[in-house]
Amino acid sequence: MPRLHVQLLAAACAVALAGCGSGSSTAPPQAHRGPQARPFQPLSVPAGAPTHSVRVPILTYHRVHVWATELTKSVPDLTVEPQEFAAQMAALARAGYHTVSQRQLFEALYRGAALPPKPVLISVDDGYEDDVTQILPVLQREHMVATFYVVTGRFHEPGFLTAAQVRELDAAGMDVGDHTRHHVALPALGSALLESEVAGSRRDLESGLGHPVYWFAYPFGELDAATVAAVRRAGYLLAATTRSGTVESTAAPLEMPRIHVGRAATVAGVLGFVAGASAPAGATAG
Repeated sequence: MPRLHVQLLAAACAVALAGCGSGSSTAPPQAHRGPQARPFQPLSVPAGAPTHSVRVPILTYHRVHVWATELTKSVPDLTVEPQEFAAQMAALARAGYHTVSQRQLFEALYRGAALPPKPVLISVDDGYEDDVTQILPVLQREHMVATFYVVTGRFHEPGFLTAAQVRELDAAGMDVGDHTRHHVALPALGSALLESEVAGSRRDLESGLGHPVYWFAYPFGELDAATVAAVRRAGYLLAATTRSGTVESTAAPLEMPRIHVGRAATVAGVLGFVAGASAPAGATAG
């Protein structure tokens, strides 16, 4: 993609996120106020922080939609039917699991802060409109929080979140993380485009949300040393991969493992994943 085209798209993304407008109608923000809904407190890695690990399963979803009626078709395995997603969240709540925010995970890792019993982190990749039409109402009903990794170059594409809807998620107390500008494989990029996709998309989000964005997820789960270095330079504190696992550590805070929840996952399967059963391999669509 020519550099000028990328720069123009990037500028459009920033303007869109900062612009005015209203998103889709969901439950009112006051129905659930998570950690991000309070005044935002900047974060930084404490100097001399020792290596520390915590067990926090991170579940990864992509789409929650009736696959047969999707406007923008996804890989079938990445779409969970709405009734199944609702059942999975309800089962987690009944089983005593507590969803945590990225800030809670960060504070537990770097400051030894206590986590609630049976912590789990819910993450949603790619920024489909399902995030507000299907996922957010379920989370609010179950008093849960989640992290939504959005692609800033998709705000004007049918089927994806608008800039206003991203702000809606943020106002509802959800974490908004970055998933690049154009959802491209980062290791294949030259240095200038890599900076645009990683640091540029962070600027896009921050210009509209009005606070720092510290959370990142690698498209397709693809990363190498140069990619991780670019994520670190951009100022992200925690970054998620598609590698399978349930233990997060300050030894590799920009390479956090997650658990892919695919179309075939059942309520019993999801409960097994978070309890420590063998998790499936990460989804390649990331």
